[in-house]
Amino acid sequence: MAAASNLVNGGVAALQIDGEAEEPQNNAAAALAPAVPWLPAVAERYERREKLGEGIFGDVYKAWDRVHDHLVAVKRLSGRTDDRFVKTSIPDFAREVMSLAACRGHPSIVQLLATHVDGNRADGDCFAVTEHAGPMNLRQYMDARRVNGDPFDEDEVRDVMRQLLAGAKHTHGAGVLHRNIVPENVIVGMDGATSKMVYKICGFGMSKPAAQTDKDDSGLLASPSPYRAPELFLGSKDYDGRVDTWSLGCIMAELVTGAGVPFFGGALDKEVFDKMMHVVGTKGIVKWQGLERVAPREKVASLQKVGHRERGYLHKMFPPKVLSSAGFKVLEGLLHSNPDRRLSAADALRMPWFRRRCSLGACFMPHGASMKSG
Repeated sequence: MAAASNLVNGGVAALQIDGEAEEPQNNAAAALAPAVPWLPAVAERYERREKLGEGIFGDVYKAWDRVHDHLVAVKRLSGRTDDRFVKTSIPDFAREVMSLAACRGHPSIVQLLATHVDGNRADGDCFAVTEHAGPMNLRQYMDARRVNGDPFDEDEVRDVMRQLLAGAKHTHGAGVLHRNIVPENVIVGMDGATSKMVYKICGFGMSKPAAQTDKDDSGLLASPSPYRAPELFLGSKDYDGRVDTWSLGCIMAELVTGAGVPFFGGALDKEVFDKMMHVVGTKGIVKWQGLERVAPREKVASLQKVGHRERGYLHKMFPPKVLSSAGFKVLEGLLHSNPDRRLSAADALRMPWFRRRCSLGACFMPHGASMKSG
């Protein structure tokens, strides 16, 4: 437990302490590119510090709020200023901040503090300021745990999943589908008062209102293929919060295996989907009432052909010595290929596995970084 605390307190810089230095996630050109100037109003209020990360739409920096004297995270969504990123329109920015605002008040959701928009141009940069929830994301944290030879035990996995499912339940209750819950969109920190690990969902850039009946084709591209629910692969536009619980099932599998790679990894979408069906089985998806409505006829025929004999081997990958039977029921329920049978976040939290509380709250962080967000 002390090693875990040291890892988080060490922050991102400490990821290399107990092993060979790893190549950064971003390419060298992006890493060496000068920081894009912020809007004057943003730069005046927030003192820019180190870069926390970047995505396809922009970058995120740790910053000091000169007005309230605390750390924050400033996310810049690129407009005309930077060709390295996909340009973000005002409606896209509005959707993200409205989703964050709708989900305010839950401890497992990163809290929105302020927004800034370049009002002089329609293609200007947009900024979302949130709490600084921790120095690393879950992908970095899992990598650090693996490098340091400290795998997650089942109590820790339960603690992570309890928090993330609670955040997803709140998000869905607020009428929002996240659609991109991946390890990179989970911030890891530590509660300074209790020294317990805290996991918060961020990255609402691909979110959608749950009640939006005319969902477009963006569901297929909203999340990376290793975390994409089977119904999205098949082209469904009529989906609900269970696309998020599938993603959480993928994260749970990664936490248990500790392999350091996505559970359903693959170079091509077809390879990923085939692997999913091979592992969890096709019996569920062929019984899904929406299958024939969304999938091409030949795909339906192919799935139905193997549907009754391809039962999957998830249970063989997670025997009782790896994951308790109660824990496996949660994993199996989250990774059900039939969305109608898949666990919702609320249903998952009612499973017997979560009735046991972890008294220590799982503590493992990089040496030297302060995981506390204040």
